[in-house]
Amino acid sequence: MKRVLFSLTVIAALTALTAVSAFAAEDTPPTGVSITVVMPDTAEQPPQGGTQSAPAISAPSLPAASALYPTSVEELRENNGRQIIKTYALSANENPQNISREPFERDGWLYTLSDITKTETALADARDHTETVTVNTESKDMEAILRELAPTLEFTSEDGYTGVLTLNVAAIKVEQAGTKTTGFNVSATREYPHLSSNDTSLIPKTITDGGRTLRLAAVDWRAGNLVTVDYEALPEYYTAVATYTGTGSKTVVTGYTTAAEYSGTIGKIKPGSTVYTAYFLGAEIVPELTPPEIVTASPAPDAETTPDAEQTADPSANAAYPVIFIALAVLLAGLGAGYFLMRKKRAAINKNDEGDSPV
Repeated sequence: MKRVLFSLTVIAALTALTAVSAFAAEDTPPTGVSITVVMPDTAEQPPQGGTQSAPAISAPSLPAASALYPTSVEELRENNGRQIIKTYALSANENPQNISREPFERDGWLYTLSDITKTETALADARDHTETVTVNTESKDMEAILRELAPTLEFTSEDGYTGVLTLNVAAIKVEQAGTKTTGFNVSATREYPHLSSNDTSLIPKTITDGGRTLRLAAVDWRAGNLVTVDYEALPEYYTAVATYTGTGSKTVVTGYTTAAEYSGTIGKIKPGSTVYTAYFLGAEIVPELTPPEIVTASPAPDAETTPDAEQTADPSANAAYPVIFIALAVLLAGLGAGYFLMRKKRAAINKNDEGDSPV
């Protein structure tokens, strides 16, 4: 009898647990999400064919472009609008493609590139210069020299500097270009009066004149104070006029060298940097407004028709109550049947005991 009662109790409990489990399984909604994990293939894992594949060769990394920074940034505000102007001064080895063209935000405004302009710049370099010009003149007369010199001079240097230079009259210098020695004839006359006769032995054969030695070349005799002797007119004395000759030399200037200075400013144009100007137009960022949620009040239901708070909040919990009640009912029914059978068994035992007892 005890075994029958235990069996009924176990059957009732299993029935209740099965019903609760079935209800819980039906009440749990499926998630509907499947997760697939894909592992990357490695070079060491061989393919299906059995031969090991070669390791993957990674592409070489490209060097990052060098960033360019503007030399000036200007912000303009006109007619309720904004504009930012960025200026870049690039050298010959810098690439203008590296100028940033991406939009950016500043102070609640979004700036977008509209235009980029390019301007070539040049640098003017100047310096003072003096050029000396040399000319040959026949004389050292300044007026004659100025007639042979131009008042201005167009000049170009070896490194490309050009300009117009002006003659500096005060700096003109004149020097002898050279000399030469030439010979010439020299003559001198001497008179020797009151000579007793016209004998050349009475006359010096050489004389010194101006530092030069001259030799006797000719004698002219003149008679003086004639007297008559024996009816013949005889000079009382003689005067000799002697001519002496010789040669001399002198040094003469062959010409003059004139050095004239021309002074002024010369210059040239050098290539400068290339200026790029980027224009960014601004647009004000307006935040999106979310409309407020409108809540409509519903009339309060009657107390008789209002379900419990737990049933309203979780309908699945209310649906589980009948299953639990059924399981408890089955359990109680099994216990009752076992109790009834036990009483019946005990009554039968007591009856048999009374029949066997003596009178």
